[in-house]
Amino acid sequence: MAELGRFALLLGLFLSGYAVLVDLLGAWRKDLGLVKSGRNATVAALICLTVAIAVLWGLLVRCDFSISYVAEHTSRALPLAYRLSALWAGAAGSLLLWLWLQVGFAAMVFNKIDEKEKVFTANARASVNFVSVFFFIILILDKSPFALSVPVPADGAGMNPLLQHPAMVLHPPTLFIGYAALIIPFAWVFAALKDNEKQGLSPLFIQARNWTLIAWLFLTIGIVLGAWWAYEELGWGGYWAWDPVENSSLMPWLTATALLHCFRTYKPRTAIARWLTVLSLVTFSLCIFGTFLTRYGLVSSVHAFPEPGLGILFLVLLVHIWVMAAVLLWRKYRSEPIDSQVTGLPGRKFIRLNNWLMVLLTFVILTGTLFPFLSGLFTEQKISLKPDYFTKITAPLGLALLLLLGMCPYLLRNGISKNWRMFGVVIVSITTVIAWLLTKGLAVPFFIICGFAAINLTADIFNNGSGMGKDTQTVRPRKTLRWYGARIVHISVVLIFIGITGSSAYEIEKQAALSPGESVAIGKFNVKFGGLKTDRGPNYTAMIADITVSKDQEPVARLNPSLAFYSDSGKQASEVDIKRSLGSDIYIALTAVDRNSELVNLRMLIKPLINWIWIGSAGLVLGTGLVLISFYRRSRTV
Repeated sequence: MAELGRFALLLGLFLSGYAVLVDLLGAWRKDLGLVKSGRNATVAALICLTVAIAVLWGLLVRCDFSISYVAEHTSRALPLAYRLSALWAGAAGSLLLWLWLQVGFAAMVFNKIDEKEKVFTANARASVNFVSVFFFIILILDKSPFALSVPVPADGAGMNPLLQHPAMVLHPPTLFIGYAALIIPFAWVFAALKDNEKQGLSPLFIQARNWTLIAWLFLTIGIVLGAWWAYEELGWGGYWAWDPVENSSLMPWLTATALLHCFRTYKPRTAIARWLTVLSLVTFSLCIFGTFLTRYGLVSSVHAFPEPGLGILFLVLLVHIWVMAAVLLWRKYRSEPIDSQVTGLPGRKFIRLNNWLMVLLTFVILTGTLFPFLSGLFTEQKISLKPDYFTKITAPLGLALLLLLGMCPYLLRNGISKNWRMFGVVIVSITTVIAWLLTKGLAVPFFIICGFAAINLTADIFNNGSGMGKDTQTVRPRKTLRWYGARIVHISVVLIFIGITGSSAYEIEKQAALSPGESVAIGKFNVKFGGLKTDRGPNYTAMIADITVSKDQEPVARLNPSLAFYSDSGKQASEVDIKRSLGSDIYIALTAVDRNSELVNLRMLIKPLINWIWIGSAGLVLGTGLVLISFYRRSRTV
């Protein structure tokens, strides 16, 4: 069975390489037959990858420990759901999934071929297959998912207990969908740079915009699922540690956000057009670079799996991409003038300012992430930056973006009435006074600007979304799902900022060792430990604590944090329990247990406003979904 998987990868490599050659030759000769051959080869490569994934899944489900990947990531006691998710538990399986998605998206988008678009389509598809060839080479020569295990173990090592969580079943594939979808705007830009006749741009431009939004949606879901997993599973009470792997997913999300705003105001021969070109290349490159960063071991990470050969091949791919991009950028823009009349419009100035802030934020995060490596070049010891550095350095930029978000209704249009603006000023002033009285430090300006942004964005919806003009007599065009979706996304960002600020500035933490019957106070609450009980699962034994939380001598919650011991891997994992509310979470983690005396160590936290992060994240998904529905409806009517 493994031989079939290896053969499928070899055949897929040949087909992708063939597709690159015939597409480039077809574009040069403007030969429709060659372009169709490239399309067919891409579809055939997708079929090969589908076979390879099906084979690997079959090996994982059967627990065929003669295959090294299966032995490293599964065991006989592992539940079926986690055997299936083991496909993306390691580097080889993750890369195979990414490649399958990438080729699949290219086969979907660049499938339709006609006389008008054949050159553009061929160049775009060739760029996708060029990247795919590198992925195939890595999977075949460096990190094969079908490598043999010698000797064959009687049982597998099992999956890391921390990965045995529903969020981690979904977190990696959603990120990989986002990474793979970003190949579409990347390919569109490469084709646009190479195409001198500028034919077939409009339909493929729409495809590139839509797929950028799809990528942004899945990156958002993946990042939020990862944060939720960290909060629920790791037991330290946080959701973001500025770890290099976390940062490697955040950076392309930031540049993709800027890219989406460029698509909104794109016009040829403008500064925005050049922003769009560069951001498309940078965003996909950051996906590759993040993989290189974590696989090559340049910086240490709790998520990283250093594999030097794998990292070097990704670096070679990045160098190839940017050498070709630099040549094409120089050739296209060296003599092309910028239309200053279009570029100078207020909306485009706002977009450019937003882009600069997003790029600066990305650069700051990238520099901080690479600092241990960079410091090691000049000193004998690598210097790692603490999470506080990232928080302090990114907070001012976050404030600027939040302020810009609140001002966007004014900057993009002058459509908010004087009365609404006055109401907003009054509310923001009151918010300022209250915030200053209640707290100090960074929380103050964040809450002030959150209030400012929330009022302005809400006023924009009620004023412009109502269909009435400033004088309440002028009827405006009915707003679309796209318009409402974008406003929901912007308001959701404000809610997320509120959650981040509240949970960071007002957090209360306490650790205590308790015996049965003992209690400890934290904030306004009293936490009492009642005792332990045991629970057995398919591959673990858990010690469960009975915790009663009370306020003013009245019980408000009964929580059961646990500590699970996994027999297959010999590891343990803490399972937290949380009392949730819109105001705050009561978070308790069981970190250690003495089975003889039943003495337990508890980590307890009060996390104010943290659930607004998850509410805002749901709003991001909802708003983006509405925009995608709007795009789909429009494409059906064209």
